[in-house]
Amino acid sequence: MNSTLPDSHLQELEPNELVRRSLCGCQDSFGELARRFRPRLIQVLEKRLGGRIDDAEDVTQESLTRAYEKLESFNPKFRFSTWLYTIAFRIACDHYRLNKRRPPHWNDDIHAVASPSSPCRLESQEKLESIWHAAHRILGESQYTALWLRYGEDLTIAEVAQVMSKTKVGVRVLIHRARSILSKQWNEDSFR
Repeated sequence: MNSTLPDSHLQELEPNELVRRSLCGCQDSFGELARRFRPRLIQVLEKRLGGRIDDAEDVTQESLTRAYEKLESFNPKFRFSTWLYTIAFRIACDHYRLNKRRPPHWNDDIHAVASPSSPCRLESQEKLESIWHAAHRILGESQYTALWLRYGEDLTIAEVAQVMSKTKVGVRVLIHRARSILSKQWNEDSFR
């Protein structure tokens, strides 16, 4: 029996509950997971793949497909986001290795790529977006990834370390350096 809830109810469920429901046959539950994580994966993978939005979208799609296929191997003692990001980063590494010899694409204008779908934006949301855009522009790949996973995805230091295959100390150093760079830029009024 396929148990489904109206979409509004699915939006209220935690990711691990959506995984449980997906494993019981609710296809809409995995659709909700994909809806939630797709834009977030694209954002972090774009930086990891050298600013190539098309590649980030491809790797995101492959990651979600692989997660769906391997859903039974997910351990519910952990967060779904950590498991999904680990899959995505491994696929991104493979993708980068396979496409390394390809000439680099020109960088898309990050502001055009990341524009919100809604015309109404709150001032605080605009400020937050400008900080993430600046971080994307000025930080190295590892610094941006660690910062995004910690603050954008609200993963713990241990979870970020697991996803990035780094030590907790290494992640703390990356985050500290990233915050220092952003703070310096902020004080110089570089965010425009």
